[in-house]
Amino acid sequence: MSTASIRRAAAWVASVITLCAYGVGASPVAWADDVVTYEVVSDRIAVANIEWQDVAGRRFAPAVTLPWRADVNVRAPLGPPPDGSQVRADWRQNAYPTKWVTVRIFYRGKLICQNTLDIGNAACYGVTHRIT
Repeated sequence: MSTASIRRAAAWVASVITLCAYGVGASPVAWADDVVTYEVVSDRIAVANIEWQDVAGRRFAPAVTLPWRADVNVRAPLGPPPDGSQVRADWRQNAYPTKWVTVRIFYRGKLICQNTLDIGNAACYGVTHRIT
């Protein structure tokens, strides 16, 4: 092996070590968790299954008495799943026309999503900014 080849190989190894050391020492991406308020309400339905997203992942609570409200930390309140805010209610076994349920997401005191349905399932996502 020639001296030039050895120098090129040594330079390559030094570059790889430098890049690896930089990658190991680099700071991880930090999440700035923020608080949203989830709400599920109804005048006609007393109980619903509720799913929501928080920093720990997707949560589920069966047979929750309505109204239900929770302040939770999420990674990206206005972002898409899986890190964005989302709440859903399921009351299919008691669904009937005019038995409305409303799901809502509030962020920084402002309503960012509201969905009212009587079909047995309603959901809100912080990324959609839907008010119905």
